[in-house]
Amino acid sequence: MEHDDVHDRVSFALFATQLRAEIDNPSLSANWENIDLASFLDAMAAWARDAEKPADSNPWRHAAGILAAAAVYE
Repeated sequence: MEHDDVHDRVSFALFATQLRAEIDNPSLSANWENIDLASFLDAMAAWARDAEKPADSNPWRHAAGILAAAAVYE
């Protein structure tokens, strides 16, 4: 599931569950830059400051996009 597929509370929960499963899978977590909570939250804050695109009109999709970005943002 991609963050663009998130449209409501249920799909957001599924997306978050998928991200959590990726952390435990070495072949998938290799794509992540920020596996520990501190670096993930730092990246989330940095992305929120640096992102130039407008917020998605769907708040669930917007939140999912922030989580997806935080996984890989340097």
